[in-house]
Amino acid sequence: MIQASINALAGLIPVFLMAAAVATAAAVVLARAKGWPVLASALWAVSLAGALSVTLLPGNMGDAAGSSMCFSRPTLRGVLSTTPGLLNVLLFAPVSFFWVPAFRRPLMGLAVGTCLVFGVEITQAFLPLGRSCSYADIQANLLGVVLGFLCGVLWTWIRNRHLLFTRRDTLYGLSALAGGVVLSALTLSFATTPGQGGAEAVGATVDQNQYARQVATDIYGSDVRLIQVQVREEMRGLPGRLDITTDKGAITVLWPQKKILTAFSENNQDDNGSLSAAEAREAGERFTLKWFADEVAGSKATFDPLGNGGAPYVLSYRRYDGELMMPMRLDITVTSSGRIMGVNCRPEPDPEVPRPVLDKKAAQQHARQLTGMTPAEPTFLLAQEVKGVWRPIWIVNLIRPGEKEPSGAVVYVDAVSGAEVQRTE
Repeated sequence: MIQASINALAGLIPVFLMAAAVATAAAVVLARAKGWPVLASALWAVSLAGALSVTLLPGNMGDAAGSSMCFSRPTLRGVLSTTPGLLNVLLFAPVSFFWVPAFRRPLMGLAVGTCLVFGVEITQAFLPLGRSCSYADIQANLLGVVLGFLCGVLWTWIRNRHLLFTRRDTLYGLSALAGGVVLSALTLSFATTPGQGGAEAVGATVDQNQYARQVATDIYGSDVRLIQVQVREEMRGLPGRLDITTDKGAITVLWPQKKILTAFSENNQDDNGSLSAAEAREAGERFTLKWFADEVAGSKATFDPLGNGGAPYVLSYRRYDGELMMPMRLDITVTSSGRIMGVNCRPEPDPEVPRPVLDKKAAQQHARQLTGMTPAEPTFLLAQEVKGVWRPIWIVNLIRPGEKEPSGAVVYVDAVSGAEVQRTE
């Protein structure tokens, strides 16, 4: 919520100023007519205008906006670990705080603030405002409402040495609070679609920013400039990660495991450096041992030119159990100056895989029988997840009728059962 408003800051300020002016004028007139404290009423109007401007100003959340979805992620804990998340808590605190001295009905103020929070999120879910409904936002805003309510009660008690709770306020306030919560809960439960994962990433903590700086410096150099660091929390089927954007490229890190998944450089050309191929390989290996020592343990490394027989080079690591290639993958692109140009890692631990029954020759015969095409090289064996279970799979390239060499036709054959798993023609 806050992050989307920050992104739309240029439009937020004039909208807030106009809304605050109108609301304050109305509050002052009404306060004088009703005998309410004018200053407290005006401050309440300004805080209300601010909260509604921040939450209902059209944003840029894309397809998630106005989709009647309410997201369960990020979690409240994740939101509160970020500066935008803490601002979400503070957003509605002044609304319930200034209500207490302005209208002297604290429990009704708690009810109004609570209903306001639910109403804003439900509005974001249904209207095409470029906003997204989030249960974490609801919890953070409600926390702010409660804090504002408690501070308002404490403030008036310190000033007046008596609490403002009356039988009328207790009856009507608690009734309004209960009714608003029940109605909002029913609306969210039956009228919105639950979504796993938030439509927006949350901002990074100080520790995450420091780690992002360390990774970016090691890949791109000390003069790199961080543009944005975002946290995408773990959700069903997908791990948590840090998305790091710099002026020299982008990095994705598995979080909280702190494992680099990908890194891409804006400058994807060789530097025409002075390092030999052996020296460039040493630069890649030093980087590997610093960041991927556990992943490459027991693996085999290859070092090949990326094009035209020269730099840049690709340092690749694969781990084998006999001839069975395990799912761990690591490819590092390094230039002739030793610059790391790209990283692509799949830090998958070695799974338990049934022992293959078919050897290479038998797999090629099965491929011929299954497809009617001629098996060819390369033919290799790897561990692949099939319907949630790891299996040894032969990848057999095929020559189509009328052709002399493979041109993209491939069949995947289970090395235990001989069944066809997949085919690409």
